[in-house]
Formats: sequence, C-alpha cells, structure tokens
Amino acid sequence: MRSTLAFAFALSLTGSLPAQLANFLGFNGGFDVSYTDRAGVNALDVDVLQVFATRDYRSWMINPTDPLSTSKRLVGLRFAVQDQLGNTAEQYTLVGYKDDPIAPGQPDANANGTGVWFRTGLINTPPSTATTAVVFTITYGINPPATSMNYGTSHGASDDNVYLGIGLRSGTWPADGLGCHMAFDFNVGNVGTNSLDVVGPRITTITGPQNLVCTVATTGGAAPVPTGQVPGFPGTVGARGAYRQLNLDVLALTTGGVAVTQTNQIRYPSSNVRAVPLINATTQVPLGGTTNMLSGQHPDVNDATGLLPPPAGAPARVDDIGFLITERNRPNSLAVIRLAFGPLVGGTNGDGSIPVAFIPGFNAATSTGNVCIDLADPSAFTLIGFTDVNGRCQQTFPLGAPARAFLASYGALDLHWQGFVVNLATSPSEVKATGCVVQHL
Repeated sequence: MRSTLAFAFALSLTGSLPAQLANFLGFNGGFDVSYTDRAGVNALDVDVLQVFATRDYRSWMINPTDPLSTSKRLVGLRFAVQDQLGNTAEQYTLVGYKDDPIAPGQPDANANGTGVWFRTGLINTPPSTATTAVVFTITYGINPPATSMNYGTSHGASDDNVYLGIGLRSGTWPADGLGCHMAFDFNVGNVGTNSLDVVGPRITTITGPQNLVCTVATTGGAAPVPTGQVPGFPGTVGARGAYRQLNLDVLALTTGGVAVTQTNQIRYPSSNVRAVPLINATTQVPLGGTTNMLSGQHPDVNDATGLLPPPAGAPARVDDIGFLITERNRPNSLAVIRLAFGPLVGGTNGDGSIPVAFIPGFNAATSTGNVCIDLADPSAFTLIGFTDVNGRCQQTFPLGAPARAFLASYGALDLHWQGFVVNLATSPSEVKATGCVVQHL
C-alpha cells in the first residue's frame, strides 16, 4: 500500500489579507484509521459526508472578510481515499451540504440541489501503476462562496450544522473503486488488532445528527445532484460499533481550535500521551492525544467504558482533557485558552456570540473570530501559553483523583473551550479567536 500526497492548489489571497495563511483546523489530529469504508453504500453513486454539528462546534469556520462574522467560508479540504486497484483511474468530487431546514440534523438532500453549498467538478486520482490498493492523502483547494450562518429562530442543537465530504462513483467496491479512510468506535466483543476507539459514554447520547458520518444518494455522472432520497446514517442510534469519522480536515482562513483527549487505550495508540513533545510542521498534536470526534470529543475520565468491556488487557481509563490552537500566521505568540461551562449569550449574533473586532481594546482591523464562550463564568479556568514555531499551542488539563470522583458523581457535563492568540506588538492588540468547542464528559 502506497501513500501519495497530491497538492492540487496554490492559495493566492489578495485584498485585506495579503499575507494570511490558511490553517488546517485540526479535526483529525491523532487519528488512527480503522477501516476503508463507504458508510454502507458500496455500489451506488453516493456522497459520504462528515457531520460538523453545532452540538460540538460553533463559530469555527468564520469568513474573515465579513465584518459581522455571520458567514462561514473554507478554502480547502485534506482527506484520504483508497483506490482498491491503483492502476485503474478513479474520479470523485468534493462537496458540502447545508442543514435541512425541514428536518434539522441531516443534510438538505433536496433533489433540486438547493441544499448543496458547493461541489467541485470531477477530480481524477493521481496516476499509479500499482495492481493493489493505494492510499491517496490529498489536499485540494476550493473557493466556494461564503454562506450565511443559520442561527434559526432560537439557537438549537442542529442550527448551522454543515456536512463536508467526498462524492464517490458507483463501481464494484470493494473489488475496485474508491473508499474513504475512517476511524470507528470499538464494538463490544471485538478481538481484532485494528485500531478502534473506545469512546466515552456521551457518544451514545448524540441528538440531532444520528451519527458522525452520513450519506446522500446522488445521480452520479459529470455533475452529480442528490436524488432526493432521505440521507442515510449508518448503524443504530445509541448503539456502539457504528460511530465513525472521516479522515478529513478543513482548511480555512481562521484560527484552528479543537478539543484534545489523551487516553491510555491500547487499540487507539495515537490518542496516547507523547513522552517527548514533537515540534515540526507535520505534527498536528505535539503532546499526543486525539482531536477526533470520537474520544477527542467524548472522553472517558473515570473508566465509565470499563463496563463495555474494553479490549482484553486494557487498563482502567483515566483520560485527560485539553485544547489545541493552530495559527500559522502567529508563531511564538501569546495564547490564551478558556474553559467554561456554557456559551456566551446576549451577543450581537443570532447565536449570542459577538465578533472579537467589536470588543473595545482590540484591533478592529485585524482581529478575527467570534467570542462564543462565557467569559464571565466565575467557575471558568484560564490556561496561558505560547504558540510554537509552527503556530500550535496545546494545553492539557490533568485530572486528579478527586476531580475524577467528582465528575463521576456529577454525571453528564459539557465543557466549552475557546482559544485566543494575542499579538501584543500591535496597538491596540490583535486577537485571533478560535471557534468554540464542546467536549462531552
């Protein structure tokens, strides 16, 4: 099996942000691949989509040229696909869907195509002479128009969900054709050796989206459109063994911010603590841990998943939590991470947030992002650090035995994280805000 990195673009940004570098936002840092998969749709034309739910992420893909910060924009995707026979060329598209206003929590698969945010033309896989399976890790630049946030009449669990992924063509998969690299949660009784993530207990309480991945049937051809069928969600709601995540990250002109969980799992090694921090351009999580939507978003801080049971020989789970900032434009800069227990309310935007540029004392011309975390929460925590030479700052929040006992007695708890990169060399100070991330304990 061979891995190829194909760069399909060169970003050239002009106007008010001439030197702005886009950031990979970090959704698949510390990511172990479990399977190559098409989310259960093996021989039909289908869009395989990752669900980016407001339940987990808010104000995370802000359009920096929008002074009100009420629209979202991306400029590229990085993803992994596997061609079962490398020497037979395949084609795919990249696609984004909006949330269905009639059926919130699923992509708008209307047959007239009004729910599609963007779709590229057909893209060819890189050339290969391999007669076996080949993995292509691809970064592809796209420039879809910015689209407005959908806050709804009252900000609910699925307002402004977005669905991003890959349009696959019908074929003879798994004999040939393209599949997607995915991480899966551990299914009870599994005795294999492949990487599976034993996800914390809150994974089974997801509401709104029924899974982290879904599918939309398409017409295929040179310009696919939805067939109008109801989107498909693999597995059974609340049942382990079917939750999955695409190996896909988003490139955007905003600051990346994702929750991190460091685990002691034996079947998902990338989530383990890294003994020696790595500081290089390819290391997404310098201190170790996973930022995925499985354990990264749903930790197990007090061995709740010990009841599954976990893989044979697994130690008791004692996950530690944290946050990771990525801001390539501001290496070696002050980074502030805030952990609170709720969102900001009463701001200027429909979800209660407020643009950083609106806050007195910050540089309105260059500050970007929304404040969407409750900064006034008296029980909140503040972590101070600095971005490294690659613009990353990872802070871990170790949990002692008393804290773990308290959390076990407390029950379900949502932690709200947000990061801020501060440039003190400007006057007033420039602030780059990450999106807000909810980690479900």
